[in-house]
Amino acid sequence: MNGYISFWNTGILASLPALGTFVAIFQHLLVHRVSEAFASHFLVIWFCSLCLFIAYGLSRRGAGDPVFPPASGREDSGFNHGLLSNWRLADKLSLVLLLFFTGFYIFVIFYQETFAYYDDDMLTDFSLRGINFPPPIWPGRGRFFPLAVQEFNALKFITRSPFGYHCLVVIQLVVLLAVLFVFLREFQIRYRALLLITVMVTPSFLIPFSGFVYPERNVLFWLVILLLCLQRHLRGGSRIYFVGTLVAVHFALYYKEPVVLIVAAYALTQLFISIRPARGPSRSWRKLLGENSLPVGLLAVCGVYVLCFVLVIHAHVSTSYIAEHQQSLPSALLAYFRLDWLPWILLGVVLVRLARALWFGAELDAKWDAWAIGALAYVCAVLALRLESGYYLAPADFIALLYLAHVSLVWLSKPSPIRKWAVAITFACVFVQGVTFSAFRTIERKSLLIGEKQLADFIADYASTARNHSVELFFPYTSNYRLMGFSSYLKYRGFQFSGENGQPGRGRLVVEGQGLFQNNRCVGYRDYSCIHKESAGAGGLIVVPPDDDVTIADEERAGRGSILLLSSNPCASCGNPNSWLRRLHAVSAEFATRPLPEHWMQLDVFKRPD
Repeated sequence: MNGYISFWNTGILASLPALGTFVAIFQHLLVHRVSEAFASHFLVIWFCSLCLFIAYGLSRRGAGDPVFPPASGREDSGFNHGLLSNWRLADKLSLVLLLFFTGFYIFVIFYQETFAYYDDDMLTDFSLRGINFPPPIWPGRGRFFPLAVQEFNALKFITRSPFGYHCLVVIQLVVLLAVLFVFLREFQIRYRALLLITVMVTPSFLIPFSGFVYPERNVLFWLVILLLCLQRHLRGGSRIYFVGTLVAVHFALYYKEPVVLIVAAYALTQLFISIRPARGPSRSWRKLLGENSLPVGLLAVCGVYVLCFVLVIHAHVSTSYIAEHQQSLPSALLAYFRLDWLPWILLGVVLVRLARALWFGAELDAKWDAWAIGALAYVCAVLALRLESGYYLAPADFIALLYLAHVSLVWLSKPSPIRKWAVAITFACVFVQGVTFSAFRTIERKSLLIGEKQLADFIADYASTARNHSVELFFPYTSNYRLMGFSSYLKYRGFQFSGENGQPGRGRLVVEGQGLFQNNRCVGYRDYSCIHKESAGAGGLIVVPPDDDVTIADEERAGRGSILLLSSNPCASCGNPNSWLRRLHAVSAEFATRPLPEHWMQLDVFKRPD
């Protein structure tokens, strides 16, 4: 018997490595299968989750919790006297100023727009060619923001022009401003107009609404819907606003990964404030959950998102995207100190309010302080990842502005000269900073678009005289990514290329550069041909685009012995090294962490002699 047991134990021990290997293989295959299946059917899974949350919200029952708000519960949106004649002159002028500024803002959005900006290849290679852009689920890069750019998959059936695509952006802007105007009902009309203008000139707001592919634009849109639904639900308790809150969160989460931190931190902070012993006698957990069904519901929506994220990313743990864009922590901190004061002002105010609550027993605002802590959680996540850009903090900046406005309103309920001056100076600093940096970003964007369009028009005219010969375009200093982006724009403009699909052949344009191109492709994830060369061939065009990181000496060296065919700079003051504009490069799309090059926004095209 003992020998049998010994034999059995020996057999088990001998089989353990094989069993462990089998389990590991099974787990690997299972995780990958689940990940692949989820990624390929994400939109169906997301829609089913949305339906479940809607059903949960509608099925929620409680006293004073009707499906729709009663007719008598109509909220005052600011037109409280019904007639314009009853408004003060300052309110009328403020509303006119807001409408005028919004009209100008929309004009700037449309001005000189085309599909030639950074990342616009996500449109020119997909929806503009009648192809759906797949949900951005990129496990190999550690990214999961699957609703981004999906609205343009539907828009391609209506329009494929820059004007048409920007109409969608403008509609979102107008709806956002209207909802925000209603949401800020506690402020007088003049202060609402001032707040809305301040929001619009904030760089992290302007950048997403000036382009197409920024997911922050949709985050801001759904965030303001969320705030209004939350406000109305807390005032009236109707289930339709409860459902609207869950729906808005379910949309916003899937546009940008760190948004889950804002919502989760908000819900947890609300729960913490609710269950503090100081609020009254002890209550059962069942009663607590019933009283806090909204934050519990928000945490449930966040939980579903986290589960989806883990299922997709777990099998392909990668931080390649972060590694490509990561800066050193001092560099990121310095950039945000120069570019964006809102998070730091928000941090200071929140710390003061928390200190007063801890040491002096002051009450925290369950709504606004919770949102402020959520915004700070978002900021901490971006800083921890050491990512820096002018629009990354858009949701946090948006919440910070509204929070600081609310705190100022409460603070000024007991006005004093010191308080008034403190609020006025803080507001002026935020406003001036926003205007100056937004002006830089707008000038940079429009100048680059004008330069790219001029270059494409020049190439079209030049190619028309080349008959059946290929046109050689040599970019001595342009990055692989920018070559791909410009090739995508030229393809959208109707140009043909030599060596398309990675195969050599005769065509209209030949794109060359000094970079290393694997398999003669500009980048691995797009099928555009780029050929490595050290210099342009006889009769070839040498192109130095407006955003190349080169000096004037580099540009002269590239064109030495060649004929200058085109030279343009839409930004007249950009070439002046002492221009005030060049000192605002912290919000630049390409040069946020390094000085602007001497050649910035200058377009030059040379021709090598035959």
